Formats: sequence, structure tokens, C-alpha cells
Amino acid sequence: MRNPLPLPKLHALKFLVLAARHFPVRILYVLASLGGTLAWHTSASLRSITRDHMKHVLPAGASQRTIDSTSREVVRSAAYYYVDFARYADLDTTASFDQVDSITGIEHLFNSYDRGRGVILASAHLGNPEWIAQALAPIFDTVVLTEQLEPPEFHTFVHEIRNHSGARFVPVNRHGIREALHQLRSGNVLGILIDRDVLGTGEPFPFFGEPASLPTGIVELAWATEAAIVLGFVLRTQPGRYRITLQEVVVPTRSNSSGNRNVDIENGMHLVIQVLEDGIRSAPDQWFPLSPIWSSPRSGK
Repeated sequence: MRNPLPLPKLHALKFLVLAARHFPVRILYVLASLGGTLAWHTSASLRSITRDHMKHVLPAGASQRTIDSTSREVVRSAAYYYVDFARYADLDTTASFDQVDSITGIEHLFNSYDRGRGVILASAHLGNPEWIAQALAPIFDTVVLTEQLEPPEFHTFVHEIRNHSGARFVPVNRHGIREALHQLRSGNVLGILIDRDVLGTGEPFPFFGEPASLPTGIVELAWATEAAIVLGFVLRTQPGRYRITLQEVVVPTRSNSSGNRNVDIENGMHLVIQVLEDGIRSAPDQWFPLSPIWSSPRSGK
């Protein structure tokens, strides 16, 4: 599945990159907050999608007022992400790491890496997932699988900025999959987002209590290559500052298979989804996928 984006959005993003060079991050976040709030109030589609996501994620019995206030913050978080993206263009390769307040579980990443079979570093549209790759690029050889963007000018512009830190962002296509396999078999790090079925090839799994189509590629890659899976979440603590949490998820692989690959993949997905849900629950207001996750919106809690 491709994500068509009109050229006006390319021009807007180029303008934001220029603005990020001249304005303090706090000012940019204030403007992003205003823009996100306006977008939520003026777009019935955004309100419907984000409300439905929060009805799934927030505790049972959450009031409509809480659902609305959190869903508005979700759209603001998406706006903050674009501000962060614009700042990549001029960040020194070590500056991204300097903006991380704390990293919990970094030993999981180093221990997994030291095994020499590659690491799948998975995340969600939560906070700023790309900041892990940006911050750790000077330490680990990292490739990140991304959604193919259209038109080509937009894709080229976005990936030139994303690649600034040294991490390599490649689209999920035949070439990208080959590069992902090579990356893992070389003992390096592969980044991927797993909370949205971008390609439309996912399978239904219980996600916050209701079936959702989720990509199984992370577990399939681990099963085939013996690579470790580490889930990492980057949460925004204040404008331009973050905290990172990392946790290894041990899933069945070819060497410790039950004898049924399909059962192994399903069991591995359940383990991954449990950690994924915990990460999103820790900051639901920063979980910002703006496309529907569940096919049937919930009418209430």
C-alpha cells in the first residue's frame, strides 16, 4: 500500500524545515499544538479515528470528555512529530542522543546485539519512534523499513532528512526486504513499526480486546533468522526531550520451534502485542496513528 501525499504537503514540510532553523523548539511546539488542535476541531475524520483509538486504549469507563481531550492531544502529538522531523535536517549525528533524558533497558539491546544474529528494533507510532534510530545510529549499523511515499519528490525529500543521522531508511518493497534480511544476517539492527498494517498483508490478532489486522513480519523474520526482537518506545518528556524504554521479547524461532511454524508465529505475535499494548498504555495521548486500526469503530466503552 502506498501513501499518496500531494505536493502542497511537500512544500509545507520544506517550509517547516526552514522554520526549524530559525525558531526555538518551544515556539515550534506551541505552533504545532495550535495547529493540531485546529485540525482536530475542523476534521470530522480525525475526530472519528482518534476517538475510536482512545475508546480502545483508555481504561473501561473513561468519560467522553476524557476520550475527547486525549484524542485532541493525539493529533497534537502528530504535529509535534513533524516538528521533530524538521529538526533532523540540522542535528549533529551525536545531538539526537544528547536530547534523551533517560534510557531504560539499554542492556536488552546490547545483549541482543552481542549475540551476533541481528536485532529487530520494533516500535509504534508513539511519541517519536524514529528518535531511537537517530540517537543510536552512531553506535549501531541501522536500517529502518518505512512506508513508500508518493509522489517521488516527497519520498526523496523525506528520506534525505531521515538519513541525515547515518541510519538508513528504506521503503518496504522487494529491495527493502532483501536489505532487511541482509542486515539481520550481518548481525546488525533493523528498525520497523508494527502497530499499523501499512501493506495490507497483516493477520487479525486481538489488540486492546478487539481483532485488528497487524503485520506479522517482525515475528516471521525472527523465526527465520534467529534475530532478537527488542521493542523500543520513545516518549516525549518536554519540547525536544525524550525518554526511551527498551524490552526484549523472546519469541519462538526455527531452532526452538514447536514443529509448527504457523503456531510459532501466532504465539510470538501474542507475546509481541502484549508488550506493544503496555507501551501504548503508558502514554495513550502520544499514540498518533491517524488511519483506522480497527475495522469497526466502537460506539462506547
